[in-house]
Amino acid sequence: MEDRLVKIHRVTKVVKGGRIFSYTSTSICGNKNCLIGFGRGKSREILESIKKSYLKARNNILKLNIKNGKIPHFLYSKHSASKLYLFPASKIIGLICSNIVKQVLIFSGIKSVFSKIHGSTNTINVTICAIKALTFLK
Repeated sequence: MEDRLVKIHRVTKVVKGGRIFSYTSTSICGNKNCLIGFGRGKSREILESIKKSYLKARNNILKLNIKNGKIPHFLYSKHSASKLYLFPASKIIGLICSNIVKQVLIFSGIKSVFSKIHGSTNTINVTICAIKALTFLK
């Protein structure tokens, strides 16, 4: 299993004495052959939040139904304000999609897809959208 950090986000809480910084990190893990996981971790330190997100990603692994590195039919998913469309493509085309979706698809073992994002392109929402769409594979 390989781990990949998708995004680190710094969050600020303002209190009477000043500002308190904390970090949230989002990560994915997969074996590039039908398994993918997603995790988010929160902590006051960067390394702790990254470790938590990796641990949660390894605990939330999904098994996908993929054959020959392609998706057999059209997929659609929505999360928050992000909408993601995944279209099947031939091997010649490869992965035509945004960097975030490309990371998720590579880690799940898909080698040829055409995708389109409508609405918000927030990295965390798009990552969740891509994993949701892949769970609809029959």
